[in-house]
Amino acid sequence: MKMDALVNIDWQQVCYAVPDGLIVIDLEFNVCFINLAFTRMSGVSQKEAIGYKCYDIFPGSLCGGPGCPMMRIKAGVERLEYEGEQSCICGKRIPSTITAIPYRDRDGNLIGIVENITDTSALKRAENALHHSEGRLRRAMGGIVQAMSLTIEKRDPYTAGHQRRVTKLCRVIANELGFSWERMQGLRMAAAIHDLGKIMVPAAILNRSGNLSDHELAIIRLHPQAAYDILKDIDFPWPIAETVYQHHERLDGSGYPRGLKGDRIILEARILAVADTAEAMNSFRPYRPALGIDQSVMELQAHSGTRYDKAVVDVCVRVLITGKVDWTKPEQPA
Repeated sequence: MKMDALVNIDWQQVCYAVPDGLIVIDLEFNVCFINLAFTRMSGVSQKEAIGYKCYDIFPGSLCGGPGCPMMRIKAGVERLEYEGEQSCICGKRIPSTITAIPYRDRDGNLIGIVENITDTSALKRAENALHHSEGRLRRAMGGIVQAMSLTIEKRDPYTAGHQRRVTKLCRVIANELGFSWERMQGLRMAAAIHDLGKIMVPAAILNRSGNLSDHELAIIRLHPQAAYDILKDIDFPWPIAETVYQHHERLDGSGYPRGLKGDRIILEARILAVADTAEAMNSFRPYRPALGIDQSVMELQAHSGTRYDKAVVDVCVRVLITGKVDWTKPEQPA
């Protein structure tokens, strides 16, 4: 009884009711059927399509080539599904997920294909809107980080520009090491605020022109911890808080504040440690003149593989010697 009911179903009416677009094409590339859903999404009527060649009504990049769904199903493929644009003779292009399957007669002989077209225009618009929102969020995040960086420099005029120059050097080193653009953004932001914790250090200590006492030095060495405490609850998509926290750590455990060793120090922090050291030695400080590139290169090479990551040192030294980083040009906000 149930089978009799199925036999009596008007399958064409069922096809008309399907919300996705349906196209039936025979082996000679003639359009045999389109449903109302496809007419609504494409603007192509049954009268304009049925009886005509599919490549004339729905011209596309796959037509006439080995990627043509009809040719692939003729070659034995049982199901195709791909993302693309369904083109129509009227010039409309519909972002779609297209599924093609064989269409067979009662004896199992291939007589054509059925294509199901799911309109993904709304999804694409939502993706574009999300991408736009993410872009705005990233720009806002970069602006906030830049504001933090400028705030730090206002409190410590002797290191004005230090964080920007370190950021530039980090970017060049990371690029040489093959960092992705996405990973680079996290490193740049961390470098731009790596001395954030110095806002907790009294200005009298920061601006001292003489040698610091052990007590004053201990206070300054708290700045990575202070920065981490500020940043740790911010949900950055990169390890910014940990990078800043670790930038004075050294591979042999001689760094601070936690005395981390080896692989416990993340690569971003290793790069930042080398760039920070190189820039600091090349810049004037109240307690000493700028030491220059030669001195910074000697310092890095003397401790390469012990305090500092050897691969990072090698790249940094090459960058410094060849003049690949230009500290006279301002670094763009992270």
